[in-house]
Amino acid sequence: MTTGPFIFYHKIDTPPPDARIRGGYTPLKRFIKQMAFLKKQGAEFYTASEMIEYYLEHNSFPPRGLAITFDDGWKDNYENAFPVLRELGMRATIFLISSCVGQVSDKAQSEGESSRAHLSRENILEMSKHGIEFGSHTLNHKLLHQVSPDEVKEEVEESKRGIEQLLDKPCKVFAYPGGHFNTEARQAVADAGYLAAFTTTYGDRERLDRYALNRTEILRRDRFLYQFARKVRPLIRRDAA
Repeated sequence: MTTGPFIFYHKIDTPPPDARIRGGYTPLKRFIKQMAFLKKQGAEFYTASEMIEYYLEHNSFPPRGLAITFDDGWKDNYENAFPVLRELGMRATIFLISSCVGQVSDKAQSEGESSRAHLSRENILEMSKHGIEFGSHTLNHKLLHQVSPDEVKEEVEESKRGIEQLLDKPCKVFAYPGGHFNTEARQAVADAGYLAAFTTTYGDRERLDRYALNRTEILRRDRFLYQFARKVRPLIRRDAA
């Protein structure tokens, strides 16, 4: 499988009692250890769009370059992850569900799970000043391979517009909810003017398609540092100083 130097998280927190799917929760203490490991390995940190811009210019990713991304825009990304990233001087990208900004919502929760707080406008503006990029994760977290072309267009375009209005800067990158997409969704993202789009493991396995880029997910079951290391070491290129 062709996977670029991109990792992704969801929630930096411990799962509540009603969490049915717990894989997307990474406890804070574990996240701190993982970020410290990346620094020790000599990784260099880019936002997702910086990584793509480098690739387009050089036809390769930067040596030792890594992009850390987060899906859904949960409040815990600000409360727990951001202080760690800021202290270590690490850039990252968060993909927002634009209708959920400032809301407590279950749009990105598994069925039967309670609503959860998303980032506020103030959180986003503060993080943006300190090296955090914000991309789109659609307007309402609809699975784009299951909705009409008109809904796809709205989800893709309105989210971009809202994020750009909030930040007064371009929203360059997109992440498909659940990683799911089809030909129509991919084309809608390209037509909307995004630089690139990210899936999970559903992209092209033979070549890099910048509108269907695979990422490596860091899961709750990656309990031990050796498990994390096994996932991320192949992503950090060591062939140049």
